Order: sequence, then C-alpha cells, then structure tokens
Amino acid sequence: MTDKEMNILVCVKQVPDSHKAKIDRKTGVLLRTADDSVMNPDDAHAIELAVSLKERYGASVVAMTMGPEHATDVLYEACALGADHAVLVSDARFAGSDSYVTGKILARSIKHLGDYDLIITGVEAIDGSTASVGYHIAEYLDIPLVRQINKIDIAQGHARLERLYGHEYQQVKVKLPFVMCADKETNEVRFPTLSDISRCYEKHIHRLSMENIGGKEEEYGLAGSPTIVVSSESFSHSRAREKIEGTPEEKADHLIHELKRHDILKY
Repeated sequence: MTDKEMNILVCVKQVPDSHKAKIDRKTGVLLRTADDSVMNPDDAHAIELAVSLKERYGASVVAMTMGPEHATDVLYEACALGADHAVLVSDARFAGSDSYVTGKILARSIKHLGDYDLIITGVEAIDGSTASVGYHIAEYLDIPLVRQINKIDIAQGHARLERLYGHEYQQVKVKLPFVMCADKETNEVRFPTLSDISRCYEKHIHRLSMENIGGKEEEYGLAGSPTIVVSSESFSHSRAREKIEGTPEEKADHLIHELKRHDILKY
C-alpha cells in the first residue's frame, strides 16, 4: 500500500494514421488533422499501466497531450480508457517542435501542474519513432527512467520493478517520482465500455500555453528545435500473395526454401 493516493501523469500523443499521413514538403513536418489522427499505440499501453496501478493502489490519473485544439480527441479517448483528468498543452508557438523541444514543453508543463508520483509515456510514437521523449522528460525533471517493465509493486514511496534487461530479468528499486515507458509488451489494453465512452466527453479539459509554462518563443517550435529535416518522403507498403501448389510435402519444402531465401529462417 502507498501512504497516500498517488498522482499519475500519462503523456499521450495524437498521431497521423500511417495510411493517411501527409508531409509539408518545405519543412518536412507532418500535417496533422483531426480526421486523419489516432492515439499513438504505445500511449494506450501507458494509459492501461496507469489505470491498472490506480485499481491496485488508488490513484488519480491525468492524461496530458501537446498539440493543436483537435488533440482533445486523444484526451477524451484516454478518459474513456480510465484517465480521471485531462490537460491540453497547446500554443501556435509550439508547432514544429522536435522531440527535444517537445520533452522540454512537457517537462515544464508537468512542473507547472505540480504534485506527481509517476510519469508514464509510450516508448515511441509512430510518427517520428525517436523513442526519446521519455528520456528528455526525465532529464529535464532530473528523475530516473525505467523501461521494459515486466512487474511493478509500490510501497512507502518506492517502486520495486522487474524489468527485462538483455536476456535476463533485473530487479530494480527506485524512489518516486520517476518516469516509466510502456509498449505492447507491457500489457494488454482493455476495451472501453459504451458508458465509459459516453461519460468521457463530460470531462473538463484543462489548457496550458506558453504563458503558463514560461520560456521564450525562440525556445519552442521550429526555431528552438536543433533537428533539421534534410528530406522527407511518403511511401506505402503493399503485399502480394503467392499460392504454393503440390503435395503437403512439396508445399512445406517450397515454403522453407522461400523463408531461407528471404533470410527469415537461418538454418
């Protein structure tokens, strides 16, 4: 048991549907619209981890996202999945921020909100795949980060974690607060009920801007981002079907041959 009800903050992101993503050719920045956006898959696992801890220990779960006004959609979805409160960090001066600046904005937003015991993020976002925002947040807040979580127990201001480290499981004890990163290996995301979906739109969304978190305009957006996009390209994958004829033995031999040819089978 914990000494008090925990405050868990989960960073989520609205990302373009990978089949509909469009890119600004001049800046290399993804063009984001509400119709073509979804919750980043790893972030759904981050919400599930927070909700499972809330059910075990008692906690208040806050979902926070940085993005334009239509990013409220991902916050309502987070509430349907079990978040209690929602925060939108939105300012036109933040547009075009790379992962480094995004981490700075989120960390300053977390400091502005105040009391927290755990921060949970997805491991990576499918629109950039840098897998670095969680590390930036931890660095800016000067707190530990733990990934590849298999098991977690919390008591007396500390967490005991079992995490996959290489080919072995490692036992870690860490003082609250700290950052955890979740992905599809962490848990299985539950389906929201119809009543959860209905009630989520009643949630109040708290809004933050640059005036709330501080800093100067030149620190944010494209101006403050050290990452330079040299070129960008949109592409899609297509699959072809090949039918294998013959007896079961011939089909098996042919399949094994093809798997070896494509370096899927190594022996």
